[in-house]
Amino acid sequence: MFRKTKVIIGQLGSPKSVDTKDVRSYLKEFLGDPRVVDINPLLWKIILNLFVLPFRPKRSAEAYSRIYENGKFPLIENTKDFSSAVAKHLDENLEVNHAFLLSSPRVSDVINEWEMEDYSTRADRVVVLPQFPQYSESTVASVYDQVGKDLGTRVNIPSVSIISSYHKLKAFIDLSAKKIQGYIDRESPDEILISFHGIPLRRVIQKKDEYYFHCWETFTLIREKLNFPGEKIHMVFQSRFGSEQWLGPATDEYAIDLVKSGSSKIACYCPSFVVDCLETTDEIGNELREEVEEAGGELVFIECLNDDADWAKDYAHFINILCNGSQKELDDLFYQTDEKQLREQLPAQKQKSPPMEPEAKKNIKLVFLTLFLDLVGFSIIFPMFPALAKFYLENDSENILLQGFFGQLEAFGSLGQTSMSSVALFGGALGALYSLLQFFASPFWGRLSDRIGRRPVMLFSIFGLFLSYLLWIFSGSFTLLLVARVLGGLMAGNLSVATAIVADVTSSENRSKGMAFVSIAFALGFIFGPAIGGLLSMIDLTQIYPDLVAYGINPFSVPAAFAAILGLINFLLILSKYKETLKEKNATKRTSNPLKLFRPLPYPGVNRANIGYFLFITLFSGMEFTLTFLAVERLAYTPIQNAYMFIFIGVVIALTQGGYVRRKASTVGEKSMAIRGLALVIPGLLAVSFASNSLVLYLGLFFLALGSAMAIPTLTSLVSLYTPVDSQGEALGVFRSLGSLGRVFGPALASVMYWKLGSGAPYIVGAVLILLPIIILRKLPKVEKV
Repeated sequence: MFRKTKVIIGQLGSPKSVDTKDVRSYLKEFLGDPRVVDINPLLWKIILNLFVLPFRPKRSAEAYSRIYENGKFPLIENTKDFSSAVAKHLDENLEVNHAFLLSSPRVSDVINEWEMEDYSTRADRVVVLPQFPQYSESTVASVYDQVGKDLGTRVNIPSVSIISSYHKLKAFIDLSAKKIQGYIDRESPDEILISFHGIPLRRVIQKKDEYYFHCWETFTLIREKLNFPGEKIHMVFQSRFGSEQWLGPATDEYAIDLVKSGSSKIACYCPSFVVDCLETTDEIGNELREEVEEAGGELVFIECLNDDADWAKDYAHFINILCNGSQKELDDLFYQTDEKQLREQLPAQKQKSPPMEPEAKKNIKLVFLTLFLDLVGFSIIFPMFPALAKFYLENDSENILLQGFFGQLEAFGSLGQTSMSSVALFGGALGALYSLLQFFASPFWGRLSDRIGRRPVMLFSIFGLFLSYLLWIFSGSFTLLLVARVLGGLMAGNLSVATAIVADVTSSENRSKGMAFVSIAFALGFIFGPAIGGLLSMIDLTQIYPDLVAYGINPFSVPAAFAAILGLINFLLILSKYKETLKEKNATKRTSNPLKLFRPLPYPGVNRANIGYFLFITLFSGMEFTLTFLAVERLAYTPIQNAYMFIFIGVVIALTQGGYVRRKASTVGEKSMAIRGLALVIPGLLAVSFASNSLVLYLGLFFLALGSAMAIPTLTSLVSLYTPVDSQGEALGVFRSLGSLGRVFGPALASVMYWKLGSGAPYIVGAVLILLPIIILRKLPKVEKV
């Protein structure tokens, strides 16, 4: 007698409803699966929550609403109907259940039911049949994970087997071909697209995922069965997600090209699905059909097998043989192919950007962590500047260096009478000093690292940063604080060395990938640094242990200690993990004179874009620096409230760059988007200049962050687009150096205006002067991509 077996027909699932909240919950679980998106988990969690979930659910909900009928999704209903149809043809010892990975009932629910059944009569084995004909890590492997995770929590576990693919099942191939042939006979299409769900090309080339080959086998078998010219049947891939290169050719682009080449009627079938869902009914049946019609053609959407009676009967026969038959009987249900020959015929897929070597990935991750820790330590002081400046002006006003630093300003008079304008001037001078030293030190460290190697320079400079933070802990006097800031500014020039490491380990084809990690490290460092600084500034050791004042402990020693710990961790990471990446052939001839970086470049548009960027950064950094002083003076903000402002700015910038700019910059045009971004800064500056409450202040900050998020990356792109490939490093080096120089002048000029003309002056003047870079950018020449 055959063993009693519980068969689970498994599908992905659908959201609970078309409500955006339900779609967001669905996408969060689906896209949160490391099998579905297989990049660094921490990095992806940040991208998912900052860039994807705030935007995609609304758009996806609109798509789901187009296939939502009578409160039901086709995938759910078709799977139920198919399971019921299959059950009618199963052997007596077999029982079938349907289950979903992301909907109810789940696989765990079915196994719960099994566990509650009478021990003497329940099935003694479970067979899971994922409804994904071709194997892929992102689908079938995810089923393995979910089943394994569920079983790992149970005491009683049945014998479980999971079928990884059935892409050569005769019933699947024959009935798919029959369905397509029926449309051919009725509709007489000019071309046929066999469209499979896409996956990132990296998975196929680097991870050796067999999905692409399985698709090719399915495609070849179906094509052989059709009474239609083989050269007019095309394998394509749909459902791309993100900016990564996916399997191609892309279904939508290929269909439009066919129409443009003269094909008026195209039929499309999707054999990576066996029941219709969003990807078939809407993506192909609605969206692609509309695109083809707009191009002047006609698209015929061929539905999936769904609950077709013959398909249900044949699939039940497959289950019967699988569970009760012999291996020979099972083999006879599948087409046998010449795998070697098919692999030789498999269309080549080439990555535009070659994969990085494992050692390169390791070094880039290390640089990412190094830069992140560096920038957290650097920006941790931002929300504390007003309180820090006031502390020294009021508690160390007789300091010779302090008085020499500012001359005989009357504002530095008696204790407790220091005005916020003088505090802002003091803070601006400290900030400008740090940036100025960093500006001059950067080319020196870069040139030195070209001569003696990256590792010794990184170790020396990071240890110097650690010492600067250590001095800050005990900077009860302005003298020690000044020494700490000078040392820190000089050592912070190592950011150019960290960037050079990325250049060392990447090729020209994948350098942008490496540099993307640099940008992400900067963004995250500037978000987390002020937040941590604001929180830790609430702990004042001088209030808890007054005797520590004698040792130089000050109200800012706890944030300084945290920054020092980060610096030490950074040093130990480089010491233990980083191996020299500079090779002799990569050594470059750099100047150690930063002023020589600013010679005009012989490329139309580059110099004008650089000047526009310099003016913008000068104005924006001035606002950014005096912002905390204005918030303290007008709204009595504490350091933690100042930290919230920087977090808000960082989040808006991250969301805008990761969402709108990334998707629309090339469509709108880099020049147009940069000008729009600069224009949005104007109302932001004016709102902040007149802000008398938090609502108006944050409204201004929103426009400032939105505008800068649009302007900065597009200006960077413009400089790159105007520059020949062999001069990219030089042009972008000048661009970055001008940005650094702007961060020297910006805080200094804005602080002087704040001191002389009042808190609103830097913002009103900035709103007027921002017209200069707008005028300059409007005269940029047309971009000719080189």
